[in-house]
Amino acid sequence: MGRLENQVALIMGGGADGPPNTGEKVAIGNGRATAIVCAREGARVMVADKSLALAEETVAAIRAEEGRAQAVAADVSDEAQIRGAIDATVRAFGALHLLVNNVGIGIGGNVLKTTTEQFDRMLQVNLRSHFLAIRYAMPEMEKAGGGAIVNVSSLAALRSNSMVAYEATKAALLGLSRSAAMTGARYKVRVNTILPGLINSTMVRREIGDREAQVAPRIPMRRQGTPWEIAKAVAFLLSDDASYVTATELIVDGGLSAR
Repeated sequence: MGRLENQVALIMGGGADGPPNTGEKVAIGNGRATAIVCAREGARVMVADKSLALAEETVAAIRAEEGRAQAVAADVSDEAQIRGAIDATVRAFGALHLLVNNVGIGIGGNVLKTTTEQFDRMLQVNLRSHFLAIRYAMPEMEKAGGGAIVNVSSLAALRSNSMVAYEATKAALLGLSRSAAMTGARYKVRVNTILPGLINSTMVRREIGDREAQVAPRIPMRRQGTPWEIAKAVAFLLSDDASYVTATELIVDGGLSAR
């Protein structure tokens, strides 16, 4: 029996928009890997993504392994679509126990090279969407007897890389998670945050290309992480193995932050 047996999980940002890595049958990003791992652990999974086609690719990968999943389109800049994804999950599976907020974009530059419009867009997608998903999901989790939420932040929340809006929103997620955890505790809902380091994901390959040779020497473990390693960390925080873990921040970075 899997660690998430009889649980219903909603993965926001569960598609994967970018080129597959060498040897991958389907492109794998943090969200897609998380959806697949949750299904392998026994959860029924709703995959939400701005692109319904990308969400359906994830569902197809889950069903190919005899997992249970459905797809829904959700542009997280639209409050109604966030609420719609949660409602669709409850309609499809009868409850909601688990939520993963894995949505984020990176635009602009340093504080002198980022426009007001860019900063506002980052707040809308990287922070406001997480707040709204939690606000609408938590009452459903209470009805279901409790649950768990994981927000995907970034090591950029702690280390600067001259992307002011990205860093500010990812850092703000830490405060959002802690506050939501204090509220959720009374409803048996745990809220935690994952901080990935340098991960060889579809988004990175789409935006930057293959950076392994460039960045690996900077990482104590001498390699980038994989989306599967992020997904397994998320699954731990969602599971009863982490039943006494809430309001915490789990860094998954191969030791990079300790240098």
